[in-house]
Amino acid sequence: MLPLLFFAVNVVAQNRNVARKLFQEGNYAEAKPMFESLLKKNPKNAEYSYWYAVCCYETADSADVMPLLEYAATRKISNAYRYMGDIHARLQDYPSAISGYETFIDMTNNDSLRQLYQKRLSDAKRINRMIMNCEKVCIIDSTVVDKEALLSVYGIGSEAGSLHTQADFFDDSSLSGCLYCSERGMDIYFSDIEADSLTKLYSNTKVGDEWGRAAKVEGFDTKGNDDYPFMLSDGVTLYFASDGEGSIGGYDLFVTRLNTESGLFLRPDNIGMPFNSTANDYMLAINEVANLGWFASDRNQPDGKVCVYLFVPDSKKERYDESLGYDTLLSYANIGSIADTQHDEELVRKARQQYALLQYSNSNNAGKRDFCFVIDDSRDCCRLSDFTSGKARKMFEEWSRRSKEQKSNIALLERKRDEYASANSRTKKAMSEAILELERKVEEEEAALKAMERDIRRAEQEELYK
Repeated sequence: MLPLLFFAVNVVAQNRNVARKLFQEGNYAEAKPMFESLLKKNPKNAEYSYWYAVCCYETADSADVMPLLEYAATRKISNAYRYMGDIHARLQDYPSAISGYETFIDMTNNDSLRQLYQKRLSDAKRINRMIMNCEKVCIIDSTVVDKEALLSVYGIGSEAGSLHTQADFFDDSSLSGCLYCSERGMDIYFSDIEADSLTKLYSNTKVGDEWGRAAKVEGFDTKGNDDYPFMLSDGVTLYFASDGEGSIGGYDLFVTRLNTESGLFLRPDNIGMPFNSTANDYMLAINEVANLGWFASDRNQPDGKVCVYLFVPDSKKERYDESLGYDTLLSYANIGSIADTQHDEELVRKARQQYALLQYSNSNNAGKRDFCFVIDDSRDCCRLSDFTSGKARKMFEEWSRRSKEQKSNIALLERKRDEYASANSRTKKAMSEAILELERKVEEEEAALKAMERDIRRAEQEELYK
């Protein structure tokens, strides 16, 4: 009996050594059935649990291996914690991923792995912060199209400028990428490939009937590819997509602002969730007159497809309350349900009406519009002559003038906030009072403009339906 027992033990040891060698070489598919067999014979062996779980994970096996990793972790196998963190991150359970990464970093003696997982820990913390600070954005609709047909969904209206493929705009089929052209057709923003093979943003201005020399957008370096530019009507606020520093996965949407004195753009900010995800998110465009915005994402989409979301921009950038809990905030961040984002029925009604008007104005049958001011569900004014009430017309002219001033003040406030963030303590002290005063002015004017809107509608309705 003794020789037979010795032979059986020796075979197990040989199989374990072969499987372990395959594992260390990264041949997880070959090692997996061997560890599965060893684990069945000895289910309390923590190393077998760990090795088999990792083989399943690395071969994209759908088996639930978390219990095996948790068991291995209780037996002080430190590497189990990093895989637990990776699985939690894949499942978007970032609080648990953070816990797993932190435990692994504390336990491991492997410097290269520690460095790698410190980066993953930092990324998980940043994504978790974005989820917990998700912006309260009202999504109106979404459309899934082929990526090549992306711009066909962006009926942004002439007052917001225009979007083109570079191939169409420059009449050159060899070109790729998107291009933004300003409302007056005098300025364009686009991307170009540089010597280091990275895509960067450029601008150009028309002089007379000819385009000048293209200039690179300067002031920052994302150390990645930058594309899909869109400039707001203020000529200062530039949105674009980048897969460089600050991105949480693929392309993310960023915003930067032009310092009009230096001609340089400020450090870009990731605009956060729900606009961004660990997938590719890009091509944000806003029609400020209609108060409508668009952005694209390939999250949860098959290859070659992209989803374009129609949303209502909000200058206040209100955030969801953290008390809603992680799972609810994650759903909002992922745009799990468009209906769940529509908290204000009046806002949704007005946005849909504005979108319908915008579609009509984009059609070949529509006449030229100077603006769009909604009176009620059945009427809007697109020219001063459309107002029936002289009182409403005069009030609208004043409201329009003050609205333009308000946009300028908001842009100025954003620039001052950006300058404040990078200033030294002495400069901050000198700037703080002016910023607070401007904030009060913007807030008071916002309330006054909303009251004026109501008064204009009331005056026009009284004249129409008297």
